[in-house]
Amino acid sequence: MNRHREHTEAAWRKYGRKLWKFGGSYGLGIALMLILLVLTFAGTLHQVRLAPSLGSEAAIESFFGAPYVLIPLGGEHSLISLPLPGMGITCALLFVNLLLGGMFRVRWTWRHAGILIAHGGILLLLAGIMLGNRMTVAVDQVELPQGDRVHERELPFDIRLNRFVPEFYPGTSKPKSYESQVTIFPESGGHYDAVIRMNEPLRVSGWTLYQMSWGQDSLHPGRLISILRASHNPLEQMPKWSSYIIAVGLLWHFALVFGRYLRHKPEQKQEKEPVPEQSRGNADGAGKGKRWRLVGICVLVAGIFAVGMLAARPSVHTVRVERYTPWSSSLVEKVEGMAVQDGGRVKPASTYAGFHLLRTLGRRSFSIETPDGGKKLTPVEWMLDCMFRPEFAEQYPVFLVNREEVVRRLHLPDQADKRKKYSYAQIAGQWEEMSRAVREIRMLGETQLTEAQKEILALSRNFDVVRGWMLGSRIMLENPAAMERMEFPRWFPASGRDEEQEWTAVPGKGAGAFLAMASLMERKAIEEEGPKGGELRAKAENLLMERLVQPNEAASAGERNALNREIFYYRLDPLYVSLAVFVAAFVFLVVCALFRPMRNAPFWRRFLRPGGFSPAWILGAAGAAVLVAALTIRVLITMRSPVGNTYETIAFIACMGVICALVAELFSKKGIVLAAGLILGALSCQMGIMYESSQAVDHMDPLVAILRSNFLLSTHVITIVLGYAAGLLAAVLSHVYLLASPLRLIGRKTEQSLDRMAYGILCFSLVFTLVGTVFGGIWGNESWGRFWGWDPKENGALMIVLWQLVVLHARKAGWLSPWLLHFSNVLGGVIIAFAWWGVNMLGVGLHSYGFTSGRNALDIFYWSEAVLCVLFVILHYRALQQAEMR
Repeated sequence: MNRHREHTEAAWRKYGRKLWKFGGSYGLGIALMLILLVLTFAGTLHQVRLAPSLGSEAAIESFFGAPYVLIPLGGEHSLISLPLPGMGITCALLFVNLLLGGMFRVRWTWRHAGILIAHGGILLLLAGIMLGNRMTVAVDQVELPQGDRVHERELPFDIRLNRFVPEFYPGTSKPKSYESQVTIFPESGGHYDAVIRMNEPLRVSGWTLYQMSWGQDSLHPGRLISILRASHNPLEQMPKWSSYIIAVGLLWHFALVFGRYLRHKPEQKQEKEPVPEQSRGNADGAGKGKRWRLVGICVLVAGIFAVGMLAARPSVHTVRVERYTPWSSSLVEKVEGMAVQDGGRVKPASTYAGFHLLRTLGRRSFSIETPDGGKKLTPVEWMLDCMFRPEFAEQYPVFLVNREEVVRRLHLPDQADKRKKYSYAQIAGQWEEMSRAVREIRMLGETQLTEAQKEILALSRNFDVVRGWMLGSRIMLENPAAMERMEFPRWFPASGRDEEQEWTAVPGKGAGAFLAMASLMERKAIEEEGPKGGELRAKAENLLMERLVQPNEAASAGERNALNREIFYYRLDPLYVSLAVFVAAFVFLVVCALFRPMRNAPFWRRFLRPGGFSPAWILGAAGAAVLVAALTIRVLITMRSPVGNTYETIAFIACMGVICALVAELFSKKGIVLAAGLILGALSCQMGIMYESSQAVDHMDPLVAILRSNFLLSTHVITIVLGYAAGLLAAVLSHVYLLASPLRLIGRKTEQSLDRMAYGILCFSLVFTLVGTVFGGIWGNESWGRFWGWDPKENGALMIVLWQLVVLHARKAGWLSPWLLHFSNVLGGVIIAFAWWGVNMLGVGLHSYGFTSGRNALDIFYWSEAVLCVLFVILHYRALQQAEMR
């Protein structure tokens, strides 16, 4: 009996040990993280499918709140589905796995202290989120009519709205801030005044009140209502402290790993064994083959860059303008520096006109033929011609049309160019047809428009702006007040409140008449020749200086430094300069690799080596320095974080990606990491140029109230975008490895060096992506009382973190060969692209940077990556077969 009992107990202990081992195993943890990744991606697509009919909250709850889910394979109406446990069950199992494997089964030594601390922080984070969601009591909408004392049953206090102050950016309806001035009446008696602002909640008796929105009181016209959200979460601060613990643990661990790498870094042998003549001859032949393959790859990369840049810019189409006389350089320079209030801020007239021309033509300058030869017109010269010399401006081909369908619909004359350019006179001839088309399109709504219909609407808006400028002198005389409602530059000083200078598009008394007289003189000078025409032009420019420029300069004296910085910024054109420098550095690197100096070469010759501190490295650093200077200037102009919108993330990723590559190259000294960084920087700069041309929006304009810079938001965005940059650098480096290794362009030692670099950069990316994602949740909790809401942008960041954790844990378990590590980095780059750009095009979400166009370009990227992945697999198996044959 005792023996049977002992046998039974031994069997139970054996099964218990197996269960203990399985519960904390790498395999279970990796499987659970992959399930979370699939659930997150499927849940994001589920929102896109059901949010229009059910609403975002209901769509999120129906998927992420379910105990299990069925994910259709092959489309929404597929008969085959993948059953998976729900998000809550999966997170609970991952918590148990992390507790067993990440805490109890890890050795408690100083070497593993960072891992233990990070795992402990993640456990606290998961516990805080899961328990906090269950313990949270929330009142989603507390409406406060101005002057009324409101009592909500769940709240242990009453609240009265004394005054609601919505603040908007000057000249716009864009909200700058919301502020509710309230009085709190606790249950214990008494009262006190307080203020609740956007991003600055009020904490009362364990409850947190968040400023959410505002509206008009339907019962009392003219009275405002402030809308708050109230939340009571005892574990509200746990995610914040958990993130600090995670950051400390990860930094500690990877600092120890980096220190071990430096201590045990393989040194190159100073002396090499003599090589036999026959082997030396084979090596020379192989070296020549490598060089030709490298040349072919570089030519292919250069061709991709050239095709992309040519496709991004419209073709040149010049027209001859008779009797054209340029504006004086002094007047153009003065007008370029004039202050214009637009988009909620004061900017130079050169910026204002530049974006209007970019929106209309797709570029910031164009050329014409004059009797004196070719002339390149700047945006300010174009704007001055439109306002004061419309006889010239109506001939300029500045209206870009990309689609043949638009040409046919508006009955415009056909052109041989694919990207056609029409003048004001040509568009005006079809104005009635365009107006009819616009009316028909607007009756359809703006949700399901085709690209051609969107282009017709954009063309109509641009034409209306230029048409208003053309009729400006007439409107100044007949109805100057109408200029305030039209798209005229707000560059006339007006009386300001609270000592703040305000601007208007309406000229003062007498100024409009003088400006109209200047336009009349310019038109008269066109007809006159000789000294008389010159005198008329001089008088007209003097009137412009006296009635337009000088009052503006006097009123904008306090803004002069910021205006000059912005003029310098756009003259610098940092993305084009950095692109040119990165391409030059890459070409120099390739040349140095093709003609690698010998060890006994002179010093100046050895300095032209491809790896380490080299001329290519210096050029790359110069390009990165241009981007750093550009981002610094943007911060000084906007007085906010350098990363506030999609365009700024592109420049930041280009800058940080190259800087990471420059630092890694000093340790690798092979030139390949530097090449990957230069490719990433050049591609990002090219992407930024194309994005700015397609959007034609001033990305220095201020942010809406919820995105106005504070410490948490700035830290979150900068940190996570730095993680994006490092992850993309690892992906580009792995592309190079997967292409160069099977083609035998690199040796075994170089492959090992790339393995270490790819692993290190991936770890660096994980630290910043994970911490940045958690900081984003903390910012959301501080701003509107919600740490995590399964928003597509949040889901994209979570997918990156989960995939990188899967890759690092699989490598730690010994399941990933070097080839699989690099292939996983390539897939990680695709996930980063989805999180960075793809979620912006889904049409749902609370805090994406903006729903951008460009779905076709993103689809091309995805298909290109799919083709490359297939190519990498083919090259890998081909190399394996050749190795077996040898």
